Amino acid sequence: MKPTLLITGGNGFIGRALTDKLLKEGYNIRITTRKTPKHQPANPAVTLVQADYNDVKSLQKAMEGCSGVFHLAAAIFGFNFQDFEKANVTATQHVVEAVNKTPSVSTFVHVSSLAASGFAADKNMPRTEEMQPAPVSDYGITKLGGEKAVKTLRDGVKWTIVRPPIVYGRNDSGVSKIASWVKRGLMVNTSGNGLFSFVHVDDLVEALWLAFSRPDTDKETFFICEPDVYGWDYFIGEMAKAMGVKKPFMPSAPQWMMRVAAWIYETAARVTGAQPALNYDKVKEAVIPGHWICSNAKWVKLTGQKFTPLAEGLKKSF
Repeated sequence: MKPTLLITGGNGFIGRALTDKLLKEGYNIRITTRKTPKHQPANPAVTLVQADYNDVKSLQKAMEGCSGVFHLAAAIFGFNFQDFEKANVTATQHVVEAVNKTPSVSTFVHVSSLAASGFAADKNMPRTEEMQPAPVSDYGITKLGGEKAVKTLRDGVKWTIVRPPIVYGRNDSGVSKIASWVKRGLMVNTSGNGLFSFVHVDDLVEALWLAFSRPDTDKETFFICEPDVYGWDYFIGEMAKAMGVKKPFMPSAPQWMMRVAAWIYETAARVTGAQPALNYDKVKEAVIPGHWICSNAKWVKLTGQKFTPLAEGLKKSF
């Protein structure tokens, strides 16, 4: 009988790619969903299970008999700190509590974020795992809170925390939104002259698999990214090439304009219920005096994993 793994947030961009990988490795997969599933996936090895992140017992029931848990569920956008805290801290605490009460679970992989560590003030000194975390946004603060919850897992559970930077790839809603502006030929540069680290979703999924399957990743935190860093202008230029369109005109936006835009997006989102393309919390990250970059040296030294260069990854994505 195949062993079973649980994925929270398995219906998202990363979760779908991870599910495909774990199926190839011979596992049955359970994916949590907040609503009662109307239909089960066509693949009998994949099951949707209803779970409430405010209800530890429902989480226990969802992971009953599972040997491992991948915790991907999180809030990237929120209207206030409480929104982020509920999704990124409290929900993680409840998932951890459920694992602690479920004897079958022996491995836990948690997807955090570079935002939990903070930005790099010097482009020549990317963030490393040894640096004291200094998050600047509600998202980053609460993702760090989620990491602290993971460290309360009971003895006997092997846990690993991974911190990806910008994740991109095929069918990513974030990249798709940017691509729609690239097609229009005009977009506002809200990222200034900072540098960024990236990771292609296929590389991140391979890292999640290694974090799960290798015994030497226990009680460790890793940045998962390609070694090179890039300016936003380069990223958009390579995306345009991959799409076969001209690079868009991209004037920079002053901070006051970004805040006004965030207010407009948030107001529209409150009315429509849609996720805003920009909010105040993202503006906090955009205006930092530094770079969103990290080093993969610790991970590569341990695993030897190779990473996809950005230009090649964008060609794969489009």
